[in-house]
Amino acid sequence: MPVERGEGGKAWLALTTDWRDPRRRQQLLLAAALVVGVALLLAGQLRPEHRPAGPAVAPSRPTVAPATAAAVDPLEPMAAQLAARMEAILSAVEGAGRVQVEVHLARGPRYQYASDQVSTERRTEEQDSGGGRRTTTEQRDERQLLLGGGNDEALISQVDAVEIAGVLVVAEGAANPAVRAALTEAVATYLHLPLHRVMVLAGRPGAGASP
Repeated sequence: MPVERGEGGKAWLALTTDWRDPRRRQQLLLAAALVVGVALLLAGQLRPEHRPAGPAVAPSRPTVAPATAAAVDPLEPMAAQLAARMEAILSAVEGAGRVQVEVHLARGPRYQYASDQVSTERRTEEQDSGGGRRTTTEQRDERQLLLGGGNDEALISQVDAVEIAGVLVVAEGAANPAVRAALTEAVATYLHLPLHRVMVLAGRPGAGASP
């Protein structure tokens, strides 16, 4: 009794027949090798790449600029010099004892420089289209600083003294009302200050102050 073969049997029979043919068999092997190579290539691209861990790098810290030095008050040397002069004067007052003075300046000295005013005048005459004449006068005034001293320095014509905001005096003998009044009057007179800008306090005996 004949046995019917399905589609699978026919394909298997055709493959067996092709495998027996040497040339057909070589073509099948090449095709199989090509399929395997493509599969391996795709698998290599899809696989995550593992890289050896390198040494840990610490995050860089922001560079911090060094703190700048505090700005020096240009009035401080003037105030210190004036305070030292007042200490020397007030210490000579009878009964004052040791004296310490602090001077606070509102502003430094102001200088006015000598200058010469130069005036220049220029006249221009123009003739218009109608035959008439028009005169234009241009005048310029300039101030030029006067130099002297052999170093090309500007000559100073006037100096406004420093402005004193207030004076504090600490004296051992200021506990005596008469001594305190004398010190207050001396400071106000010498520095041309109103009395309300001068304060005199009694200091402890032996406190650090100039003699």
